[in-house]
Amino acid sequence: MAVLFKAERWMLAALLALTALVFANALGVTFVFDDLGDISGNTSARAATFLERLPFTNRPLTKLTYALNDAAHGLVPAGYAAVNVTLHLIAITLVFLALRRAFRQSESTDASLCALAVCLMWSVHPALTESVTYLSGRSMVLSAVLMLGALLAATGERPRPAIAFLCALLAPLARETALVLPLILVWWQITLGPRGRSLPVWLGTGLALLIIALLPRHRDLIAFSLDMRDPVTALRDNIHAATETLAFWLTPWRVTILPDTPPPHFWLETSTLLRIAGFTLAALLAILLRRTAPIAAFAIGLALIALLPSNTIIWRADPVALKPLYLAGLGLTLAGVSMAQRLIGARAVLALALPVSLALAAMTFERNKLFAGEVSLFADAVAKTPDNAKAWIAYGSALMGEVRYYEAEAALTRGLDLAPFDERAMNLLELIATIRSMERPGARP
Repeated sequence: MAVLFKAERWMLAALLALTALVFANALGVTFVFDDLGDISGNTSARAATFLERLPFTNRPLTKLTYALNDAAHGLVPAGYAAVNVTLHLIAITLVFLALRRAFRQSESTDASLCALAVCLMWSVHPALTESVTYLSGRSMVLSAVLMLGALLAATGERPRPAIAFLCALLAPLARETALVLPLILVWWQITLGPRGRSLPVWLGTGLALLIIALLPRHRDLIAFSLDMRDPVTALRDNIHAATETLAFWLTPWRVTILPDTPPPHFWLETSTLLRIAGFTLAALLAILLRRTAPIAAFAIGLALIALLPSNTIIWRADPVALKPLYLAGLGLTLAGVSMAQRLIGARAVLALALPVSLALAAMTFERNKLFAGEVSLFADAVAKTPDNAKAWIAYGSALMGEVRYYEAEAALTRGLDLAPFDERAMNLLELIATIRSMERPGARP
């Protein structure tokens, strides 16, 4: 690890203390939504059956950490949450070190102050609750820690090739989206300088790709994606989904567990062409700025590269997802701070970052409370996206779990109005009708 001066150690300590305080109430979460299938109800994530299920799972490193949690304390959500928060604190440390190095390599003054300003606003953003507070979001944080570790080990005046190789190998086994790590490293070297050694990262990522290709679960997921939409159609609609995803970083009060999926579009639609033009201009801007504003260039490229795995030719059931913002949001924040620093100086940027980070921290602290139960989580979702059928149906299902059948019926009916052929909503409404008929006086058991 790079040597930190005393003032920098105090900066990092204060940053970590603030983040730990903001996410302290994340220890009160429970297993919700995807957690049920990914952790508590998944035999691949249990200590007793992990090795048996290993050849048939995806993201094996993440599943290993779940299994270790299970072995240590069983299905106690607080234990899983503690690991997630710890991983996030490690990621913040690595981001601070990487950004300090980046600002120094670009010969910016007050590199530590700039790095601190970025980390303050990034580390407590409400969008990160989907990766930190949401227990099944661990794959994103774990892979990001390993990617950042590989980036730090492969760059700088004293590269550590063994660490770079190991981190590059493990990151995609935590989350396959980390396969873009070599692209991030190449862009770092193009914008910030060619110091370091990239071969270990390419070798580690290549070996990880081979392992992933041998796991049948990954092949099944790709086949499922292709069944939903072909790559060309997926690319067209993912352009809209990527825009919606990035918009959540700029409007943190809109963050929700179930963002609404954009409707299908056509290639020659004005909205599609405008989005294509926007992403093209962003890429061109990054290329043009690589010499005059290398930090901003790297930041824009990082945001775009972070979205590549989830928002290009592979279609997912929920294309607007907040987990990619863990790194893409870092790129957006870094770009803003870099440009502002050139205009008003690092100290002024830090002065602006402090109140912004406190406002974001307050929103995140409140959002963490929602993960204590599915009813509160999906009530928030329907309040923010009242035309989202999936949110209403999930809300109705959560209400049924608390035996609130009248409210559940209203929520499910609203969901069915928005998605008239949704089988889950119809089945749940039928179940409510059956339960009610059994409760009537004189009804047969």
